[in-house]
Amino acid sequence: MKSLQDRSVKAANETATGSMILNTLTEFVVGQGLEAQSSPENAVLGWDDDTRARFVSQAESFFRQYAGSRRIDHYGKMNFYQTQKVVFQNGLKDGDFLLRRSYRNGHHDYEPYFQALSGRWVRNPNMELIDTKNLTGGVEFDDAGREVAYWIAETLENLQDSYQSRKVYKFNPRSGFEEYNLVRFGIREANQVRGIPVLTPILEDIFNLEEFKVAYRMKAATQALFTGVITSEKDAPSPAVSTIDTIRNLQTPSRDVPEALPAGDVDDVKLGTGNIIALNPGEKFDMAESKVPAADYKQYMDTELPQITAAVGLAYEMALQRYNNNYSASRATIAGQEKKFKNYRDELASGFCTPMWDQVIDWAIRRGYVDAPGYLEGDWRYKQAVLAVTWIGPSPINIDPKKEVEAHILAIDAGLETREQACRELFQTDYEETVDRIKKEMEIMPPAPTQVRDINITDSGEEENNG
Repeated sequence: MKSLQDRSVKAANETATGSMILNTLTEFVVGQGLEAQSSPENAVLGWDDDTRARFVSQAESFFRQYAGSRRIDHYGKMNFYQTQKVVFQNGLKDGDFLLRRSYRNGHHDYEPYFQALSGRWVRNPNMELIDTKNLTGGVEFDDAGREVAYWIAETLENLQDSYQSRKVYKFNPRSGFEEYNLVRFGIREANQVRGIPVLTPILEDIFNLEEFKVAYRMKAATQALFTGVITSEKDAPSPAVSTIDTIRNLQTPSRDVPEALPAGDVDDVKLGTGNIIALNPGEKFDMAESKVPAADYKQYMDTELPQITAAVGLAYEMALQRYNNNYSASRATIAGQEKKFKNYRDELASGFCTPMWDQVIDWAIRRGYVDAPGYLEGDWRYKQAVLAVTWIGPSPINIDPKKEVEAHILAIDAGLETREQACRELFQTDYEETVDRIKKEMEIMPPAPTQVRDINITDSGEEENNG
């Protein structure tokens, strides 16, 4: 597992292709951060419209305010929305990350916070490389196969040698609250213990692509050099040598200086810019020609990149931001891509965003910041209905904004979509806030200028409108 994670991290941090894939996925899946939309289930709650509307407004406003501050982060460095990008990229690179949720003593009360650790920190203790029934990849199980604890390495520096590790329990022994949880990406089996880095199926392709690029650049650099070679016949006098730029090292340890070479010349020769080299009589210089298919570089990239990006659920056009097809074809690509982005978004939401929403809103209700009738007395089903939430991601790309807006207008007029849905999908904005802002703009907007009419008075005293 460690070897796979290390290779994935290297591909993501040190290759252009790996970095492009992760950055593109992060931008389209997370963007500026997933926004919470409270969705209490009235079929279970039985609230009237006013009660539901009040709860939705209070819950979204409180969460937006609290999550937008850095106090929600254990390290106090980033807010909730900024951290989404970090944990999402960690999940893609490492296959999983460890989420810790807890409470600390704030200014007036215990406040909820989170701490996210890279999955590379989760390791078997004491360099135990062999997994057992109760301990696999740093995850400890009880006899029934349920996760009960995780082992965390104290440092990532010397994992090849020895390291100290500590055990943390999934559920807090005193409160029973789920404090730690390993959030996995790329789950393919029901009993899968660790996540799979998203770059796993394309690691070899990425490194091979980088090697091809290095060879291509070397070929281009070699062809840019110019070296002239003067060869004389055997027993003929050596020609004079004019060296524009003398360069050493021909990949041989050394070479005796022949008498034919002028005094002061060097003992090694190689290709260089503007070199003119004289050889001894009877010698011939042959250069090994590179067979790298430099002319086919673009064709090779255009063939390999679409396969590489498709393997991770990313369209080639969106990876390069190159839309060369017609509107219908490009729109179909974006629509299909959005479904794949939603899968990634759901993984992030269920593993990170929703647990944080549940913790913060539960705390806000108990402290009286949010009014939720019956929540404290209700069972788990009632609480889940109150805490139901939908996460809204970045708006899809609009290739032709006019056509996109017209399509939403038709859907609204046909009763197939609400204005709120259109605002979310087109601009990632809240419909009620948009309406309120428009009202305020109308109030402060200066009145339209009155049309001035040109009026003449006729001899009879009647007005003649020339405007």
